[in-house]
Amino acid sequence: MKTRTDRAWGLIVWAAIAFLCAAAGCSGSGSQPAAPASGSPAELTLDLGGGVTMKLVRIPAGSFIMGDVAGDEDEKPLTPVAIRQAFWMGVCEVTNAQFRRFDPAHDPGYYAKRHERADDQGLFLNGPDQPAVRVSWDQAMAFCRWLSGKTGAAITLPTEAQWEYACRAGSGVAFSFGETGADFSPWANAGDRAFTVGWRDGATASATGGLQHLVLEGAGMADTRFDDRAVVTTPVGRYRPNAWGLFDMHGNAAEWTRSAYRPYPYSDDDGRNASDADERRVVRGGSFYDPPKRCRAALRLAYPPWQRVFNVGFRVVCESADSVASR
Repeated sequence: MKTRTDRAWGLIVWAAIAFLCAAAGCSGSGSQPAAPASGSPAELTLDLGGGVTMKLVRIPAGSFIMGDVAGDEDEKPLTPVAIRQAFWMGVCEVTNAQFRRFDPAHDPGYYAKRHERADDQGLFLNGPDQPAVRVSWDQAMAFCRWLSGKTGAAITLPTEAQWEYACRAGSGVAFSFGETGADFSPWANAGDRAFTVGWRDGATASATGGLQHLVLEGAGMADTRFDDRAVVTTPVGRYRPNAWGLFDMHGNAAEWTRSAYRPYPYSDDDGRNASDADERRVVRGGSFYDPPKRCRAALRLAYPPWQRVFNVGFRVVCESADSVASR
């Protein structure tokens, strides 16, 4: 268990590495972002057809300290990382409506561990504006290839470094909005007081085959100090964005990255971001199911690329806007 002393020591170490990074010519995660290149658009809007669009926002080049010295072992050692080129990232997680432009049969169904009433299938995950979950890494990459072909943009999943850099948006602490003890409810849909209730009518147990189970899946991990007004995924963009205009980087749905799950120190050049590597892929950001400590900017999870997970979705990046601007 991490103590306040651990966190304070972690911040001291983080600041020392940031100082060394700055001395070496890096800009530092708390610095001003680089000025946009001439003609570089601040936003992109991609047309997916059928009246469905997707908005991306420009993430500036810069540098940051990747990892968390007070976090889990796989978040160490801390690594100064330079993001040498600006890129564009989806303002929100890919929604069911957007994903269905690629796969009309997509249906994430229900979360069967929470209920509106005792005899229903669970809480709905299939709303058009809810994030597309139960999508594997393989499916997410196929969506990116389809969207690239449709729009002319170079669409892919973010690397781990791009994801954490964009999530932090200049922050050097656990969340873009503050430390782990902060009230997350204006900013994130995470495991909270509402997640400890099995039925929305106020019952404290869930039903399976007519039997009541007093221990609810995930309830013991929830942070009951706060209520973010949601039990499962909400329509994207309902909570406050970070400083770079990105919504739901903490919570709602966890998100696939392009990167294979390998030890730190992180390197872009060691093959971990190759799309043909048959390895587990990193998931970031946490979800409605996860307590705040599992939604931190630096936390890493991993799943096989074929696995469809009930609380995992994705967002996309565009690494070159030239072809979009010319269309």
